Amino acid sequence: MSGLMIYFAHVSLTNSNLKGYMVMKKKYIILISSVLVVTLGIISVYLLSQPAVLGNMSSEYSEQVTTTSDISFAGEAGNRIKFVFESDVISGNLDMTLYDSDGNVVYTLDHAKELVTYLTLEQSDTYTLVAKCDNFVGAYKIFVYLDKENTPTASS
Repeated sequence: MSGLMIYFAHVSLTNSNLKGYMVMKKKYIILISSVLVVTLGIISVYLLSQPAVLGNMSSEYSEQVTTTSDISFAGEAGNRIKFVFESDVISGNLDMTLYDSDGNVVYTLDHAKELVTYLTLEQSDTYTLVAKCDNFVGAYKIFVYLDKENTPTASS
């Protein structure tokens, strides 16, 4: 009889340990799931708030050159466009100008070594950013973004 009681006590203790283990396992699963959901939420907000790249250009010239380069992108009325520009003009001129599809000047970027500037488009159109180098020696790069965070949506 005492052997049987020891067996039942052992089974009872084992079942108790098993229940405790299962409770801890559920807690860990809930904790890990919560961390994953929060992490995915943070990543989603980060990705949705990042500006969309509309285009970019870069060139470097060690000898004098007169040339133009351009990129085009479609824009909607009300879109807020972000320009991120860097240049190292050793000599000559570098002009960055945004044109609409009719060839009208929409915006001219200031001459600067580094520049971040914004423009809100007044009309839906295809826009072309032209880099005009005149007897230019140096380097430049420019990125054009749609600033999604500060652009009104159709539901706004």
